[in-house]
Amino acid sequence: MKSDHDFAVELGSILRHRREMLYITQEELAEASGFHRSYISDVERGHRNLAVRNLRRICEALEFPASAVLKQVEISLAANKRDDQRKERKD
Repeated sequence: MKSDHDFAVELGSILRHRREMLYITQEELAEASGFHRSYISDVERGHRNLAVRNLRRICEALEFPASAVLKQVEISLAANKRDDQRKERKD
């Protein structure tokens, strides 16, 4: 099972990717969601354990349903787990 840290890192990566797709800066996302830019940076690097309400605010600013973000995290972590298992079998 993947760790909480792996989950936070993957979540941050997906949020960063969405922000970049919208061509907005961390500062702009922070303003739109009501957070400080350093908080957004910490989230994107997986250094924050987000409360659901904070995830919702960020997702609303990104016009991206929180449920879709969480689904993508789960899919990505499952794929990484399969890759890790394949590597273990080869070794």
